[in-house]
Amino acid sequence: MSVIPTQVVLYGSVNMPEADSTTVGGAIDLTRRISFCDLPSASLLDFVSSSASDTATKIQVAGRDASGIIQTPAAATLTGTTKVAGTQSFQRLLYGVISGASATGPLANPTGTAAVGDVAAMAHTMTITAHTCQAGSTNSTGITPATIKLQAGDGASITLGMIIRTTGGTGPNQIRMACSTSGTGAGQYGTDIIAVNRDWTVIPDGTTTYEVAPGFLFDILPNPVTSIVRPFAGVSSDVVGGSARTYYEKVFVLNTNGTTATTSMTLIKQTDPGGLYATTTVELDIGPCTALNDTVTSTNRQTVPGSGVGSFSSGAAPQTITLAAQTIANNTAQQAQGVWLRLLVGAGAAPQNTSFTLRPSGATT
Repeated sequence: MSVIPTQVVLYGSVNMPEADSTTVGGAIDLTRRISFCDLPSASLLDFVSSSASDTATKIQVAGRDASGIIQTPAAATLTGTTKVAGTQSFQRLLYGVISGASATGPLANPTGTAAVGDVAAMAHTMTITAHTCQAGSTNSTGITPATIKLQAGDGASITLGMIIRTTGGTGPNQIRMACSTSGTGAGQYGTDIIAVNRDWTVIPDGTTTYEVAPGFLFDILPNPVTSIVRPFAGVSSDVVGGSARTYYEKVFVLNTNGTTATTSMTLIKQTDPGGLYATTTVELDIGPCTALNDTVTSTNRQTVPGSGVGSFSSGAAPQTITLAAQTIANNTAQQAQGVWLRLLVGAGAAPQNTSFTLRPSGATT
């Protein structure tokens, strides 16, 4: 069975505290995903699970409000498939945790009971609400990703990483992430057909209603995710006339297919934050680890890794970075390709309300 695009996933590393004085990097952390999620406008969040059993699971999300100030409201307790309303409005999401999260991230474990379903933090100001699928939706065949056939015209409103939640009809209360848009391959599946991150438990049909919003998805499969981090979320530049600052974060590419390996892996820097490379004040570059399953750490995120990393790329997107020459085997073997991200921030650089996209790619053996 071929490896499909949605089975090649970006995970975080064991140490991602988002602080300047603590160890960063290390081995892959299968409970931690990375995300660069911005909300189109400031919005409250709603929290919900795909399982009615998740009534003692807690969730906490931190982010920047409309003024750019980082806010960390208290954790909320889920009420299963019924939404819980958040109390803080966010413009940009930075971190999130649910019950059972590792202690080596920017937010602590909020206690509570581990989730048995997929958990989402979705913008209360939704992109799409109460629409109905067209007939003819398809599940994964093993060759292409699982898909959903949205109401006519809705495909144009979807961006990568948006959360799709079925709300009624056939297969309600399923939560998935959009992995294609009109500009990234959706056309090959058909008009308004969007690929999602994994197969449906119950395939949507022409009776299925749904809603769509930006947010965080703590997916339960293939590896239960309990923490989401936006790299470099709290970095800052030195004052005008001061020194440039360089920051490092480590992420991993993993093939989650259970039986088939991938070869010739590359990482595509598809989208740069606006303003990167327009001047010499801000640069975001990529350095692949030279061996699979790398566990190297750095003293802190302002110290270059001492070993195990190749040359850093430089230049604006689109850009393709070749990863290690080894095969990345299936999820059972858990051979992960580490990648260091390097952010250079010049003195006096202005804050940027921007996002960033990395897309892994490769061949199937």
